[in-house]
Amino acid sequence: MFNNCQDAMAICKHFGYPDLFLILTCNPNWPEFQRYTNRDQVPIADRPDIACRVFHAKMKCLLNDLKNGMYTIEFQKKGLPHAHILLWLDGRNKLQNIEIVDELICAELPNPMKFPHLVKPTFPCMKDGICSKFYPKQFVYYMSFDEHGYPIYKRRDIGVIVKSHGVDPDNRFVVPYNPLLLMKYQAHINLEFCSKSNVIKYLFKYINKGPNCVTATISHSTETTHSFKVVDEIKQYYDCRYLSPCESMWRIFAYEIHHRCPPVQRLTFHLPNQQHVVFDDHDTIGSILLRNRDLMTMFTAWMMANRTYVEGRTLTYVEFPGKFIYDLQSRQWKPRRRGFSIGRLSFVHPSTGELFYMGMLLNVQRGCTSFRSIRTVNSVLYDTFQEACSAMGFLIDDNEFVLAINEAAELSSGA
Repeated sequence: MFNNCQDAMAICKHFGYPDLFLILTCNPNWPEFQRYTNRDQVPIADRPDIACRVFHAKMKCLLNDLKNGMYTIEFQKKGLPHAHILLWLDGRNKLQNIEIVDELICAELPNPMKFPHLVKPTFPCMKDGICSKFYPKQFVYYMSFDEHGYPIYKRRDIGVIVKSHGVDPDNRFVVPYNPLLLMKYQAHINLEFCSKSNVIKYLFKYINKGPNCVTATISHSTETTHSFKVVDEIKQYYDCRYLSPCESMWRIFAYEIHHRCPPVQRLTFHLPNQQHVVFDDHDTIGSILLRNRDLMTMFTAWMMANRTYVEGRTLTYVEFPGKFIYDLQSRQWKPRRRGFSIGRLSFVHPSTGELFYMGMLLNVQRGCTSFRSIRTVNSVLYDTFQEACSAMGFLIDDNEFVLAINEAAELSSGA
């Protein structure tokens, strides 16, 4: 979860905040499901393999229409899977005013003459005449935003209602949607406009939340009614993770749980001679030293690439994945032929000292070919990375502390 949030913030740093939040829910009434159910007389809930395959295919089709984005698949203890998708719009398609948002997102009942198939007189969320999803909303004639930055969509009182189980829902009961997406995919697709940073922070936490868990106890009792039983609550406690049938099949098919486009390259770095070394228990010290003596890491390979490629000397370590790709087999950075990737430095706690200050320098130093060049500022070689940061002006005031607090507020918030 932590790495996924960090990757999401890296995309935000490059493109800005996302523009749209979309939820795609698997529809048990899709024609593909109905044909199977009518033929074999088996409900689709009993065939999670078919449900996952069809949902995955339709989700990929939707992403192709949307030109990709960032999504997370969620599985509930009951029911079929659904996807949470964040979308970034390019400069030509930005939702720059309320009128454009109104054209894209609708929160009113569909016109029965224009979209006859979207008018459904059944509402499963209605219980005893009351909506379980915090509806109805208020009638409003113009879109606006509340004090927390959440959009208030246009819901006019124009007398349009739909008869359903003795209830007459009107525009106050409509979940925001896009008519064209609903018509094409015949699924429950919610569409929300993203506006302020506190909304974005909630969305990233929501789509990267952990798996479902359950606490259960399995016991076997043989005592009589007169016997005294000692209960050991510690031995009876099991912290378990719940896997629904659909999630099990999704993982068996090796489908992605999280997806980002463009991808985010996590960049590792280390102090001189402090890189990680991998070895087996039976390896001798000599063999370990011989095998790792000249072995490149991602970080040292970046320095070697700056010596080889002139075009890399104008880039910082974070900018490097945009022009180069790291080959894990050869442990080398090579010029990128196609595609694009966003780089981000691995998180380092401020208490690590010199490693933390090196990370600060890697955000601004360009074309470094050695550890010495990272510590060089204005042609002066400093003894420590902290001194180099001071020479850069990073530590002359409280600005770095303010940035650290802001980063914690954005990334290290409570559960």
